[in-house]
Amino acid sequence: MKKTMELTRSLAGRVYNAARVSWNGSRPRTKLAVVTVPLTTVAISVFAAALVFPSQVLANNDDEISTFTVDVSLTPVFKQNDVDPSEGQNAVSPGDTFFQEGTIYPAGTLPRGKANNDPNAPGGIGKYLSRGVFTQGVEDFEKAANGLPGARPDEGFATEIYSLHEGGTSIMTDGIWPNPTFSARRVVLGGTGQFRDIVGESKEENLGENVYGFCNFRVTFHVKRVKAEMH
Repeated sequence: MKKTMELTRSLAGRVYNAARVSWNGSRPRTKLAVVTVPLTTVAISVFAAALVFPSQVLANNDDEISTFTVDVSLTPVFKQNDVDPSEGQNAVSPGDTFFQEGTIYPAGTLPRGKANNDPNAPGGIGKYLSRGVFTQGVEDFEKAANGLPGARPDEGFATEIYSLHEGGTSIMTDGIWPNPTFSARRVVLGGTGQFRDIVGESKEENLGENVYGFCNFRVTFHVKRVKAEMH
């Protein structure tokens, strides 16, 4: 599976399996350096970040914009409901809905490109959940993955929940899911626990893929706490 295209895997990792079939024949093979992420490395990164949870960053800056970043690796828990049931789970069309799970890590844990990290292994700091609708089909996905002109920046739109292992703390976002090689800015709708009453923006950047062929990505949040006015 040493293919250049694997570096630009979309956030909906399962869709790639279908797209790969159509471009492998015409795309030249390029040798890639496979980056490994041992479980011990993940554990050390988590330990080093244990005192720097995003909620603690926010707690110290209630009156200012707070910026923090996390990494996410999608698990094989992916379900798709097709507009056309005959197309199968390895293809996608506009209007198909999906559900995806993932594991959250401290920023900088996951490398760029193809990695062998297992999102089901111990070491995460939270759980990621997403539900959404695809806005583009496989053809547009191929254009984006190959860097061809005319590719749409969006692959779909989705609602995401980032739940941290810290007293019921969670953040909810909504907006565009980016196609390969693109990033997207999304709306932070609010949160629970330490993130109650926050609003702001997040930016998602595709990093590559994990051992299951699903996406690794990085999310940077810019948020501010909104205090209710007293009457």
